[in-house]
Amino acid sequence: MSSDISGSIAWSTNDVFAKVMGKEHKGRIRGVGFGPSPSGRSSKSALTNVEIHSSQARDNEVAQLKASLATMEDKLAGFDEMKERLSQFEEMEQRMEQRMASMFQQMQQLSSQCNQDVPSAQQSPALQKSSAASYQPSSL
Repeated sequence: MSSDISGSIAWSTNDVFAKVMGKEHKGRIRGVGFGPSPSGRSSKSALTNVEIHSSQARDNEVAQLKASLATMEDKLAGFDEMKERLSQFEEMEQRMEQRMASMFQQMQQLSSQCNQDVPSAQQSPALQKSSAASYQPSSL
């Protein structure tokens, strides 16, 4: 039994399959008939169309993912900006609270000085009420 191993499957020339199918021809797939062949254009173009469709679908998906990523990055930048503004407002709120506390202390000091300057026995109750209601410190 002799075998041919010149770039294809080793077939025996005396094999039953070889006798029924005949001699193997270059560029044909034995047993497939008139269908696709390794060198046939129809198989290459069909495969190329599938590859092109697959490539286009993949490119579309990549484009959608990039657009989605850009949208999320924009939102994240907006959140970062809002977070920064919030921290600025919190700082302003703390400064305002400190100023108000300072002003309240000043008002209490001025009020206690006024009460010390005027003896309470000389003021009538009506005068005390009217002077306290109309008092406006000039240092503010």
